[in-house]
Amino acid sequence: MDRREYTSHDAVALAGLVRRGEVTAAELAAAAGAQHANTHPVINAVVEWYDPETVVVPPVGGPLGGVPFLRKDIGSTEAGRLVEMGSRLAVGLRATETSPYFGAMAAAGVQVLGRTAVPEFAQHGTTETDLVGATRNPVDPATSAGGSSGGAAAAVRAGVVPLAHASDSAGSIRIPASVTGLLGLKPGRGRVPGCGFDWNGLLVELVIARSVRDLTSAFEAVATAAPSDGSDRRSRRPRRIALSLDHWAGGTTEPAVREAVAAVARALEAAGHTVEPIGRPFSYEQLMSTWFPLFGLGIAELIHATAARTGRPTVAPHLEPNTLELLERVAALAPGARHEALIAGELVTVDLEVNLAGFDALLTPTLDRAVVPLGRMAGSCPMDRYLADGDEWFDRLYLANVTGWPALSIPAPVPVGNPPVGAQLMAAPGAEELLLGLAHDLLGEAVVPAVTDP
Repeated sequence: MDRREYTSHDAVALAGLVRRGEVTAAELAAAAGAQHANTHPVINAVVEWYDPETVVVPPVGGPLGGVPFLRKDIGSTEAGRLVEMGSRLAVGLRATETSPYFGAMAAAGVQVLGRTAVPEFAQHGTTETDLVGATRNPVDPATSAGGSSGGAAAAVRAGVVPLAHASDSAGSIRIPASVTGLLGLKPGRGRVPGCGFDWNGLLVELVIARSVRDLTSAFEAVATAAPSDGSDRRSRRPRRIALSLDHWAGGTTEPAVREAVAAVARALEAAGHTVEPIGRPFSYEQLMSTWFPLFGLGIAELIHATAARTGRPTVAPHLEPNTLELLERVAALAPGARHEALIAGELVTVDLEVNLAGFDALLTPTLDRAVVPLGRMAGSCPMDRYLADGDEWFDRLYLANVTGWPALSIPAPVPVGNPPVGAQLMAAPGAEELLLGLAHDLLGEAVVPAVTDP
């Protein structure tokens, strides 16, 4: 199979070819390697392509049997493989065990061929590091592939693999899915195996993919818990959906983004659902009061644990300037800050539940601007600008992490030649199947085309 035929298929289709004996797992790995070699000089998505002699090919009878896959270079691990987290602090660090996530994906049949780029300790909405450089968007290499799962998204949109491991503690699946025109589901808290740290309940893992059925297959492969309230979220009955288009932090939502998400709302109505505009259904200020006590403290704890393992000090040049400033701000937190932030998060969750009572889901833009620029949000960015940019670009994202709700970014319709725009669907805990059903109503069996020659 040549690389162009390979990139025309999604994961479910590739697994079907393997089951029918029309192609082997080794042939798929070779095609993936050829596409990686073709795209890497432009997009810089993969930080390590494994020696084929070391790749483990699981039994190919699973739902994703033989499918090429990539691991994000932070979070769930493969025993003996490097985990460098985009940081010079972690260079040479190797995992001691295989995480449950990768055990489940192996049971589904994927073959892991390498690891993808991340910003330093996965803390930025763009994937640019002093360690490996910038990861570029295959749709427009002059722009960022987003972060922190930017390497995963760039590799998937370029057709290197049909889906890839990704994680999300403040939008890190949904940002890159949005800017590259892909699908990314952040599962709800507790629905998939953990990776050994969860940053105060914020962090979950799944994949970035090119089709609804691939996303569904991956979720079904790793999901470990039933919906928390026992309700049947698989029902395909008409849904009542809240639409929130106004910028949650009081900034500017690009007109093209508003129109693209409004088009998604109209498509949902055409599919038989009801869509009703609402205002912001929670206190943004209260939500952001949890940022450093939860997100920042989670990163700081991982950094210090990494330093203890590598023996390197948490100073320059081992850490980037923004990371060093984050450590300073976290160190200045009051002793009870984490507890108070958890309480604030619970209050935000209650507000959201009350204000969305009677609705099945919430529809918003994923980002309020279509493009994440290169160079602006990387590790040299001063913290104050980093936070301001987060409010402007990423105000829709962190809510799902604090509340533990599942959230899905799907590509919205845009005019030919325009950058991709993501539409975000959120719903209450246990509603992943509901979100995937709505995505199927919108996209059906369509596969996002690979940008084979970025």
